[in-house]
Amino acid sequence: MKKAEHVTDEVLETVWRFEEMGTCTAEGIKKEHIDAAYRVDDAVLSELAHKGLICFTGNSIALTATGRAHALPVIRRHRLAERMLVDVLGMPFDAIEESACEYEHTLAPGLTEAICTLLGHPRECPHGSPIPEGECCKRSESSVESFVKPLNALDVGDSVRVSFIKKDDPVLIGKLVSFGVSPGKILKIRQKFPAYVIQIENSQIALEQDIAADIYGVRV
Repeated sequence: MKKAEHVTDEVLETVWRFEEMGTCTAEGIKKEHIDAAYRVDDAVLSELAHKGLICFTGNSIALTATGRAHALPVIRRHRLAERMLVDVLGMPFDAIEESACEYEHTLAPGLTEAICTLLGHPRECPHGSPIPEGECCKRSESSVESFVKPLNALDVGDSVRVSFIKKDDPVLIGKLVSFGVSPGKILKIRQKFPAYVIQIENSQIALEQDIAADIYGVRV
């Protein structure tokens, strides 16, 4: 049986995810955990409300400020673990959930920050959900060498598996994706000056310097 704190973590994590999608209800939370090793029922949700972690408005559920503060590091550990499993260990997306759930309960804060730094402070998990920022991200800490690097830190001739793109411009990201530059794709750096030229399969694409600096990947 899972420890009580693990059940709390996972229920609050589910509320967080549902809030990101826009709607969170008691029935939705219970249905999400119907096949879990523990039961989430009205009593569990009432207990979390009694502790001040969630609140009810009719059948809708929301995290309180206390609940959000509790859930944030859980979400951060889970999504960083997913990035590590995909980017470092090369696991397929559909095989990472169980391991990521284990890591979210066991990673110590210092190790979490080290993994984030190692991965280059990613903004999104492999599924595209945002990773909450940590203190190491705010400091842009690089006390350990990042395993995941921007293209401008790699060399001509390097082949790279794209991990993520640090851009908030959906039009630009859409354009890059249309060229084949998206997470999981393999590209090769053909030129770095005066412009970046990358090769994806049989196509070559020129990139501006600032765009190349925001495309992160792993040498393969």
